[in-house]
Amino acid sequence: MLINPNQKRVVNVDGVQLSTVSVDCVIFGLEGDELKVLLIQHDEGPVEGQWALPGDYVKFDFDLEEMPSIVLKQLTGLENVFVELFDVLGKVNRVAHQRVITAAYFALISTEKYELKKGLEARDIKWVDIHNIPDLIYDHNEIIKKGYEALKLKLRTEPIGVELLPKQFTLTQFQKMYETILDIKLDTRNFRKKILKEDILIDTNQKELNVPYRAPNLYTFNAEKYDTLKAKGYFLNIY
Repeated sequence: MLINPNQKRVVNVDGVQLSTVSVDCVIFGLEGDELKVLLIQHDEGPVEGQWALPGDYVKFDFDLEEMPSIVLKQLTGLENVFVELFDVLGKVNRVAHQRVITAAYFALISTEKYELKKGLEARDIKWVDIHNIPDLIYDHNEIIKKGYEALKLKLRTEPIGVELLPKQFTLTQFQKMYETILDIKLDTRNFRKKILKEDILIDTNQKELNVPYRAPNLYTFNAEKYDTLKAKGYFLNIY
């Protein structure tokens, strides 16, 4: 039988097992000074009760590029999230008793913008600090490591980190985001000088409210200016 109608994936032809394709998503979220990854606990199947990355087999009636959004909505309730392909993993024995090739995506969200909703196929969901990931199923720990390295590299060439911040943010929040993801300490004066020189932030002329200190300015991301820099070959030297 070629197609399993319940899971809509290739099983075998003439008793020979074929490769199946899946997607796994490393969802990064920023909470204070911690970069976190969203994990789900499986509610059924051979890995019932175990923790893993959100993922699923690629359905026959969907394009590969559509699957991350479908997986995120089904398992976490998240919609309209920035996602990007960063690797394809295909070791023969990465999944027991199956030949599975997975397309690995990372997603970035601001934990203030989104409310998680446990999907039907997830027993539980939780945020876990990037430096304290437990043992996960299959090679999901390796996928997270690869996703984290891809995120750090991408952050240096594109300001994708704004997806992790509120719509309006302070320069301190912007700097903390870089420090948290890259696991470094930056000189505040030099960092702000370089960032403002790039002109990729817009001063909203508004102040942060309800703070016990002098209220800092709030900024938004200047997408038009960034597109101009990117066309010229953008690389942010933050050191």
